[in-house]
Amino acid sequence: LSKSQFVKINFKKVFNAFADNIYYSDPDRANLYLGGGATPKNEQSIAYLLRNDVLTNLEALQAEVIYVIKQQKGGEPLETEDLYLYAQSCVDGMTKYLELVPPGELKMGRELMASN
Repeated sequence: LSKSQFVKINFKKVFNAFADNIYYSDPDRANLYLGGGATPKNEQSIAYLLRNDVLTNLEALQAEVIYVIKQQKGGEPLETEDLYLYAQSCVDGMTKYLELVPPGELKMGRELMASN
């Protein structure tokens, strides 16, 4: 969880490398589609929401790990319910996100991951 790919900006870059990026860093183009530009497709909006849900739960999980480590160092009883909740929410969100990926692209991605 402390690796660079789990840092918020890098996490978003990984998703944007695969998906259509509907976020613009240029303030003149930010949310352009809201002003009458191209509107994201329904699938894009769902994928974007799922990505953000995974990211929110990932950040909560990172904070919870820090909290549990402090508990452990302080000799306190460990409260791990939230830790497992956030981890499961990340898994569930990624599962739903991957269900949106076309099967051929998902297969290619899995093969690429297996070769690394």
